[in-house]
Amino acid sequence: MTTNHLVRCLLLALGLAAVLAGCATTQMNAQWRDPAFDATALKRGRMLVVCRVPDEALRRNCEDQWVTLLLAQGITPVRSYSIPGFPWTSGDGSPELRAAVATSGVGAYASMSVVAGDLTVVNPPAQVGVGVSGGGHRGGGFSVGGIGISFPIGGATATHSLGASTALVDAASGRLVWSGSASTPASSDPVVQVASLTQVTVEAMRKAGLF
Repeated sequence: MTTNHLVRCLLLALGLAAVLAGCATTQMNAQWRDPAFDATALKRGRMLVVCRVPDEALRRNCEDQWVTLLLAQGITPVRSYSIPGFPWTSGDGSPELRAAVATSGVGAYASMSVVAGDLTVVNPPAQVGVGVSGGGHRGGGFSVGGIGISFPIGGATATHSLGASTALVDAASGRLVWSGSASTPASSDPVVQVASLTQVTVEAMRKAGLF
C-alpha cells in the first residue's frame, strides 16, 4: 500500500468520523422568524406550551421541560395538560384549539410535534460460542482448536431517532411568528430525546431574539 493511498484512507476515515459525530448530536435543522414580531410582548403575558407526543407520560415530560426552560428566560408558561379538556391533538389553526387558547388568556403559544425520525440503528444481540476441545474465548465467541460455534442470545434491538417541529403563534392574531425543526440521534431513551429536542429548540428561539 502506497503512502498516498494510506493518506487517502486516513482522510476518508476522519471525514466519516466527523459525519458520525454530527449525526450523534441533537440539532436544529431549520428555522424561520417573522422579523416584524415584537418579542417584548412575550414577557408581558403568558405563553402556553403544547406538546404533541403519542404518549401521555412523554407529553407531560415535554411540557414540564418547556416550563423549566421558559421560566429561566423570564417567560410565564402554562402547560396545556393543566387545562382540563384542552384539545392538544388539534392542529394549530383549528377552531377548537384557537378557542381554547383564547379562553386560557395567554398572549402566545408554542406547539411542538414530536415524530419518529429517519434514523434507525439495529444493535445485534450478544453472541455465545460453544466448542468441544481446547481453545478459548475470542471477542464474544469461543474458539476451540480452530473450530467453534457462536449463536445469539435473544433478539436484535433497534433504537430510533426523533424529530420535532415547533411553531410559536401569536394568540390574538393567530399569526405564526417563529418555526423550527430539530432532530436527535438514535436512542433507546425517548424521555432524554424529547428533553434534548426541547432544549435545542428553546435555545434557538433565544438566539433568534425572542427571549
